[in-house]
Amino acid sequence: MKKFFTRQILIKSAEQCVKRFPLTVGFIGMLTLFLLTECWGADDLFTSHQFSVIIYYLTVGGLLSLSLRLWSEELKKQRIAQVTGLLCHLLLIADACYLYALPEDFQMLEIGLGHGSMLTILAISIGTFSFFREKDDIASWNFSLQLISQAFASWIVGGIMCGGLSLLTASFSGLFGIEVDNNYYKTWSILFCITLPSLLFIGQIPSGESKHDRTRYASAFTGKTVRYLFLPLLGCYLIVLYAYLLKILVQWQLPDGWVARLVTALMGGCIAVEFGLFPTLRQGAGTFERRAARWLPVAILPLLVLMTIGVGRRISDYGITLNRLYLLALNIWFYIVCTGLYFLRERRVQWIALSFAGIFMLTSALPVNFVSFTQRYMIRSISALINETHVKKLPMNEEEYIDWLMTLPPQQALLVNSRLRILNYDFQNKEIRQFIEPEIHWWRIENCIEKTPQPSDATTVAEEQYTNLSASVSAPLKIKLSDGASDMTLYKEDYREIPCEEWNTGIISFTLHDTDSAADTIRVRITDLRKANAQSDMAALELTCSQSDNRFILTGFSLFRNSSDKNLHFRFSGCHITRTSIH
Repeated sequence: MKKFFTRQILIKSAEQCVKRFPLTVGFIGMLTLFLLTECWGADDLFTSHQFSVIIYYLTVGGLLSLSLRLWSEELKKQRIAQVTGLLCHLLLIADACYLYALPEDFQMLEIGLGHGSMLTILAISIGTFSFFREKDDIASWNFSLQLISQAFASWIVGGIMCGGLSLLTASFSGLFGIEVDNNYYKTWSILFCITLPSLLFIGQIPSGESKHDRTRYASAFTGKTVRYLFLPLLGCYLIVLYAYLLKILVQWQLPDGWVARLVTALMGGCIAVEFGLFPTLRQGAGTFERRAARWLPVAILPLLVLMTIGVGRRISDYGITLNRLYLLALNIWFYIVCTGLYFLRERRVQWIALSFAGIFMLTSALPVNFVSFTQRYMIRSISALINETHVKKLPMNEEEYIDWLMTLPPQQALLVNSRLRILNYDFQNKEIRQFIEPEIHWWRIENCIEKTPQPSDATTVAEEQYTNLSASVSAPLKIKLSDGASDMTLYKEDYREIPCEEWNTGIISFTLHDTDSAADTIRVRITDLRKANAQSDMAALELTCSQSDNRFILTGFSLFRNSSDKNLHFRFSGCHITRTSIH
């Protein structure tokens, strides 16, 4: 921290910013000016999409110019660096123009992941690409560690300044009653959380011999932390996972998909230990540290197989999703890391970050990537299911869609609804419009499916699979009588017992005796009751009557069954409208 508070260092840092990184300083200045313009300008100056693209270009441009400058310092032929830098910036401008021209509702997940993978490579390149001639990673390790510490210190200084000025600004309102515009607080955030820390950071980046410091620094604090805290914690993870492995081998069952979380955490700890011990191992660590660094990846390898089987089971049971594909790619990267750590030992560690960025790019930035593959898989599976179930009308509206889902097994119905919801919200895929119409209430439909009882026997309703249903109309109901003389009888909390066998037919019926002529039998589909049950406020249902001229308007119901009963208990409210002859 004392580097920031000496006059000589501040002057030297300012000179380095201007002379060594002029293009980077230019991008920081343009970013600051743009944010201040957006802060104090008109509200409709830029759309949210345009704002995001401009921020993307200015931020990535600054990082790209910084990385290229650090890399070019290692080249003897500056013409190569100049041509490479020009091509990279032209590509960035073309990319920004492409993003700027996209419509507001464009599917951004695929583009976002692809650009995210390239940004990961760009961020890692700042600390690694300048050291391509080094025989080991000591200089790169020291340089990266300095960058991290300087970034941390720079943003602490900026945060303190921003907090102090914000408090001082707020005091004008508290002490003098002067109303302060919120844009002042935004301005302090821009200047002291973005501009100042960025300039302090690039002004302190080592150069010359300091940049290629090959001294092997071994921190006693880091070594003891790894030895007495991290390694015992990883040992506990190993014990738990190997105990689980023994359990599933004895019971001869497949591993649960949840085990991937523990293995991922274990691998994260292993990589952190390898990075933390790297300087100590290069300087000549003790036997314990060397054995731990060498054999920990070997001990994890069998557990990676467990993770592979767990992920494979989830894909086999529930199909392909974007998360499962990335989890499988992460599992493959874990194999590469464990194998590489065993054979390379302590000579190199930066390849771990580079290999991660490379796999991320290969799975996200290429024309054929995980996002496009997942979308095609989901569309094909839904299309095949619709063809198998012989759906005649496409696209389906919400009621038709619910009716179709009710014909499927519950797990399959939930899976189909989940896939269509993911395609609609996460992928913003418009191909689903060939299957369903817009304005589908996904969560209501999922709630309806989850409450659907599924009898396990053709003649009885299984208690554990039966769900009570109830709903009612809350608003006052207006009923328009048809032409001709009519009678209307109101029913409030009337009660009937329904044989359980009717549940399995999909239709329950009850009889009314409010007419002088023959009794009227009312029929209601269980799917209609399920839909009403899934709504917070049901719409009145017009039901079929055995006498075709009559109508029954259902305004409320409850359908339940006690464990010892042989019948369903049905309470209902509504009105029975009958046509009578004129005397």
